Amino acid sequence: MFFAGGVGDWRTLSNINDPLPQAMKAVVGESSSWLHMLLWIGLFGLVASFHGIILGYSRQFFALARAGYLPASLAKLSRFQTPHRAIIAGGVIGIAAIYSDGLINLGGMTLTAAMITMAVFGAIVMYIMSMLSLFKLRKTEPNLERTFRAPCYPLLPFIALVLAVVCLVAMAWFNTLIGLIFLGFMAVGFVYFMLTAQLRADAPADAMLTGL
Repeated sequence: MFFAGGVGDWRTLSNINDPLPQAMKAVVGESSSWLHMLLWIGLFGLVASFHGIILGYSRQFFALARAGYLPASLAKLSRFQTPHRAIIAGGVIGIAAIYSDGLINLGGMTLTAAMITMAVFGAIVMYIMSMLSLFKLRKTEPNLERTFRAPCYPLLPFIALVLAVVCLVAMAWFNTLIGLIFLGFMAVGFVYFMLTAQLRADAPADAMLTGL
């Protein structure tokens, strides 16, 4: 997807939900047989990705529910030993997002673009928390057995932390509204986390490790 921006005005491609087909059309022409072949190949690739996404989100919902982070009902299995409720729940959320894409506009972005931007916010915050956790563990647990040690500690982890903070500031500067919405979701998630402590206390002892 990233190379699509090099075939034309990236601002035009950034505001549509199918940038790759549009980039292909600009390269080979709208009436070219190559375009149809490439689109069919891409379609088969999307079908394969679609099944992988269903498998991934449903097992994630199931594991989080069993560990007490989501309602326990999502951890129920069908008679075929599949997490059917988690599959349905994720599908409902996905369908709702698809049909809401043209109805919701956040800071000039469609819902899909806003969700991707919020995912980037989440990834950067995760990187920052990972680096901070590394520094804390090195200080509080210096003798902890580690299968991997960060090279050139503390220089490289510190550089990674600084770069992640710079990226977060840049994201917040250019996407203020989305950043505030992300903070709102984080606050709601924290409140939910605090209110569901009993669910995690009642979770199976091995759920946090295996999710099974």
